[in-house]
Amino acid sequence: MKKLTTISLVIFSILVIAILTAGLVFYQNNKDNQVANSKNGALIEETIKQLNSSGESLVLNMGEISKHNTESDCWILIEGKVYNITGYFGSHPGGNSTMSATCGKDATNAYMTKDPNATSSGSRSAHSSGAINLLANYYIGDLNQIIGSQKITDTNNVVASNTGEDEDEYEDEYEDD
Repeated sequence: MKKLTTISLVIFSILVIAILTAGLVFYQNNKDNQVANSKNGALIEETIKQLNSSGESLVLNMGEISKHNTESDCWILIEGKVYNITGYFGSHPGGNSTMSATCGKDATNAYMTKDPNATSSGSRSAHSSGAINLLANYYIGDLNQIIGSQKITDTNNVVASNTGEDEDEYEDEYEDD
């Protein structure tokens, strides 16, 4: 009976240690993901602030995307949406080379097939729903979207683009000229 009790206590202790270890690992992974997401959110916000503060409008077209083609500055296009995935380097399960092959390019086919050299996509994403949700954290804007300052076509016709500011305020300002 003593042996059975001792064996039971050992097994119970091992189970408790395993559960605590798994909980600690899960907690640490969640904490790391939250830090990575907050860093990336700050990176995207900083990117948009820089674009808006430059005083010039920026069109998120393939010409602009292709300028961001390195691991230290990596933008990609997936299904018509532009993403700055620079902050995800070092975290991708497939390694940096998988992502760097698509920097500055339309990565739709690569994303849909998990093959950086793919020329056609599958019928649905090969990535998990967690990966799809994570991608949203890196979103900058849609293809051909204008980000930046006001575009003034003439002194009587002011067109606002993505600044959220009131056009009437600018029209009043330019009526005196």
